[in-house]
Amino acid sequence: MTRRALIVVGIAAAALWAGVSVRGRTQVREVVVSGDGFAFSPGRIEVQKDDLVQIKFTAKDIAHSFTIDVPYRISKRAGAGQSIVFEFRADEAGRFPFYCNLTQDERCKQMKGELVVR
Repeated sequence: MTRRALIVVGIAAAALWAGVSVRGRTQVREVVVSGDGFAFSPGRIEVQKDDLVQIKFTAKDIAHSFTIDVPYRISKRAGAGQSIVFEFRADEAGRFPFYCNLTQDERCKQMKGELVVR
C-alpha cells in the first residue's frame, strides 16, 4: 500500500472513530425527558431521520417508563427519583407515540407524548 493510501485509510478510520461518517457528520440529539405528575415533559420530541438520539429520562415522582412501540421497540423504566440514559437511531421517518406502560397507578395510562422524525 502506498503512503498516500495509508493516509487516506488512517483519516477514514479516525473519522469513523470520532463519530463522523465519510459521507457526513453523525448528528447526536441529546434530549432530557421527565415523567412527573402523570405527564411527560417535553410532550413532543423532534429529530431528523438518521439522528442518533440520546434520551436522559427521569421519573421524578413515582416509577415511570418511556415506551415506543414499532418500529423502535423501546421500553425503559426508571424508578422514583431515578434517571436512565439510552440511545437509538431515528432511522424511520414519521410520528410515533410514546407512553408510560406501567400499571401501578391508573393515571399512568394518561402519560403520552410524540416522537417526530423528519
